Amino acid sequence: MTASGGSVRRLLAQNSAVLRRGAEHARQQIFGHVPILEGAAAGNKTAKKTFTGPYLEKYYPTSINHHARKVHDGWETEQEEYRRVKLTQRRRKGKGPPKKGAGARSGKKR
Repeated sequence: MTASGGSVRRLLAQNSAVLRRGAEHARQQIFGHVPILEGAAAGNKTAKKTFTGPYLEKYYPTSINHHARKVHDGWETEQEEYRRVKLTQRRRKGKGPPKKGAGARSGKKR
């Protein structure tokens, strides 16, 4: 009996790293633990934090303009309409933006 006990101890001593690795793997699967990396952060602090997504969604609601443009042709916000009207007024006066390639630098010699 002592001979077999000694041989078991010897086997355990020789294969202790392999057995420990197998036990660690089994523990991770059974209890859902994450492997511990040497010198690395576990990430538990971040995992415990509450999600801020729903609160940000409430604070910054999505604009209806995105969906309205898909449904209605020519959908404009008040700001876009104001810009368009202002631009047409400036074009009538001759103060609109120049045509492509006809800017202030186009007349300069190189």
